[in-house]
Amino acid sequence: MIKKLEREARKDARKKKRQEKSVKFRADFIESNPEQIPKIQFLPDLDKYPKLDANISELETPKQPIINQSGSRFGLKMTWCARAADKYEQWSWGEDRGWASDEWNNEIAKYLDSLEGHDWKEIQAMTSDTMHLMHHDHDISDLCDEAVERWIERDLEQFDTLFRFRLGNKKRAWGIELQGHFYMIWYERNHQIYSVD
Repeated sequence: MIKKLEREARKDARKKKRQEKSVKFRADFIESNPEQIPKIQFLPDLDKYPKLDANISELETPKQPIINQSGSRFGLKMTWCARAADKYEQWSWGEDRGWASDEWNNEIAKYLDSLEGHDWKEIQAMTSDTMHLMHHDHDISDLCDEAVERWIERDLEQFDTLFRFRLGNKKRAWGIELQGHFYMIWYERNHQIYSVD
């Protein structure tokens, strides 16, 4: 019985101590904040928090490049995406405009990811074994007639030049470069969009 009374006495002492602390904190709060509005040091930037209910497509939007006032891509880091890709149907020479997942993983994404973050000046200075520029602009009029027609069908005629990445011997990624970001439009395997024959 004595132990029980001692236990209750300790319990009451702890409760009294908590109440005193609570009253002290309340008094301090009222003194420092007479309007009784809680102080907030900062508001969290909700855009930086993970979106738990977001779709995958929302999470895969490309990084946005910084606008270069001179209009030149030099000095900007290369970023890229395939959101505007024309990957349906076939070319007249029988090549699919789309790509298989292994082509995407092992060729397209692998190569363009390796260039991402490089300055465009570096990229355009890259040369092949024969000292030809590997990656460069092309006038739309340089392309085969079918590609020009397809360009117009896709309402891209506002762009009279496009950029071409050489991914291998005959493999190319064609697209539009805007403020350092490359929007891939076509992937080809046999160098037919701009034929050298």
